[in-house]
Amino acid sequence: MFSTLFPSATLTAAMFFLAALGPCVQGKSALTPMQAAALCQEAEQLFNAGNDKYAAGDAAALDDWRKSAARYERLVNEGDYHNGALFYNLGNIYFRLDDIGRAILNYRRAQQFIPRDPNLLRNLAFVRSCCRSHVPEPERVRVLKTVFFWHYDLPLSWRENGFLAAFAAAWVFALLYLWQRQRHWLRWCTAAFAFLALALAASLAVDEWNRQNHRPGVILGQSVTARKGDNLSYEPSFTEPLHAGTEFTLIESRGEWFEIALSDNRTCWVQRHEAELVNP
Repeated sequence: MFSTLFPSATLTAAMFFLAALGPCVQGKSALTPMQAAALCQEAEQLFNAGNDKYAAGDAAALDDWRKSAARYERLVNEGDYHNGALFYNLGNIYFRLDDIGRAILNYRRAQQFIPRDPNLLRNLAFVRSCCRSHVPEPERVRVLKTVFFWHYDLPLSWRENGFLAAFAAAWVFALLYLWQRQRHWLRWCTAAFAFLALALAASLAVDEWNRQNHRPGVILGQSVTARKGDNLSYEPSFTEPLHAGTEFTLIESRGEWFEIALSDNRTCWVQRHEAELVNP
């Protein structure tokens, strides 16, 4: 039903690899590679220790899970490390802590790096089913995700590399066709790779537009009163509060308030500290 952590060896290798790339990747990192590796190992050990205590009926399991989450959060906040395994593990820990909002938030972050991972998709679907205010995706969105599966399912890095490869291949076949015009199959190869490059370029352009204009987020507060304006004096937008795990798209940020749109297109205002963006 519920899949556990990525192994520490996987995360540790990722830490060393990212650190080796230097400032262009790490930027604001305040952790050395050895510190990052140690935090990974400690976090997994604490998580597993918590599981053992939970199985034995020991309430101290919660403390181990909180310590494990704190170490992973240090990797994100102090080390500036961002990868699918790290966010996936955080999502699992917060689910164990019954923090549905942060579990969904971190699974959504992991989804940007490993969108097709079956364990991630299974866990995210299960945690969403636990959300008291889950608003299902409109049918139109589900259809688009089915028709343009390659845009939604392939990681960004794959599409970037695919675009470069298809673009280069289109030019190679085009030059070969100019030299060997009697070989008509070269023209079809040129057209096919050009079409593939164009499709991938469109996918990347949509991603960039969404990054600039479509900022998803998750409600973290257990019971949040959505309001009709950016002040506590405004009336509630709905008869029922929003609960932890409710997903939204940011419309506007104004001071300590977010104007948000739910997946069913209803809009409201919530206080900034009660929600968090997938990409802050």
